[in-house]
Amino acid sequence: MKRTKKRQATGRKVDAAQKAGLLMIWMMALVLVLTACGTGGGANAGTAALPSASAEPSPTSETQAQTAAFPVTISHMKGEYTLTEKPKVIAALDVKFVDQLLAIGEHPAGSVVAGAKDAKFPEYLSEQLGDVKVLGTRDEPNLEAIVAMNPDLILMTDFQEQVYDSVSKIAPTIVLDFYEDWRDTSATIGMITGKQAEAKVVRQAYEDKIVGLREQLSAKLGDETVALIRPRPEGIRVHGPEHRTGSILYEDLGLNIPTFVQEIKDDTSVEISMETIADIGADHYFLLSDELFAKEAEAMANSPVWKSHDAVKNNRVYNVNSTLWIAYYGPIALNIIVDQTAEALLGSH
Repeated sequence: MKRTKKRQATGRKVDAAQKAGLLMIWMMALVLVLTACGTGGGANAGTAALPSASAEPSPTSETQAQTAAFPVTISHMKGEYTLTEKPKVIAALDVKFVDQLLAIGEHPAGSVVAGAKDAKFPEYLSEQLGDVKVLGTRDEPNLEAIVAMNPDLILMTDFQEQVYDSVSKIAPTIVLDFYEDWRDTSATIGMITGKQAEAKVVRQAYEDKIVGLREQLSAKLGDETVALIRPRPEGIRVHGPEHRTGSILYEDLGLNIPTFVQEIKDDTSVEISMETIADIGADHYFLLSDELFAKEAEAMANSPVWKSHDAVKNNRVYNVNSTLWIAYYGPIALNIIVDQTAEALLGSH
């Protein structure tokens, strides 16, 4: 009986000791937690738990941010359209929309191409397009291909006004001004995709780039002028400051405009004969050419009149691809144009 009581007493002491030990461990853990929480002002406090500013957002946080961006109402040339959620299947009827989407990490499901029926997607974008479906050309969108894709949103410009009635019956359609500044288009694409912040970063990066280059170009060229020309069957086309690529050269990069080009007022370009090309009077020329007008470009290059110009003699004529320079107008293409301009006029910089 005494042994039993002794055993029970011993058991009670053991239980008490265990409980005391557990209580002590629990209190120590609590102290550690409170201490960690209270060291927020320390130099290294909490660094392991905080993502760096450059870290990629998690899929969950990105989804939450995009969800918060909707509903959103888009104003466009045919009125307004309210998106209640991010569109999943977008059909782009202008390649510049593809450029805009890729610039912020999005992909269209299908797109037209710029050029003839056998044309392909732009080389500068092709590696990023994967299984994006071809929906005809910008001039002739393939309505059957668009229907088969079953889009939940179609992006087009007023350039395709003649097919709007048919296209808008397939899916909700947003129509933007063909000549709209790419920055405005970027803002709209950001709203459509719930990526306003990413679109703003793209625009700001471009502005930062051209500010630096404008200073370098001004210092290097001084008063020297620059012209943008394109040989065509009907003559030599001279692009003015109101032309979209002209505005990149003269407004964004601040290049000097020849008097002849500055007087192009009522249109984005004029056409002149080879015999009067000296009237342009530029110190530097960007010569637009491609397969479509290769014959005309070759004829101009071999012309004694052209060869007699100081710019030609001094290697101040820079051949650039006209399709890239005047057909796309998305931020990726425009950055390439700016880079090629800087490389031609500044060399390695």
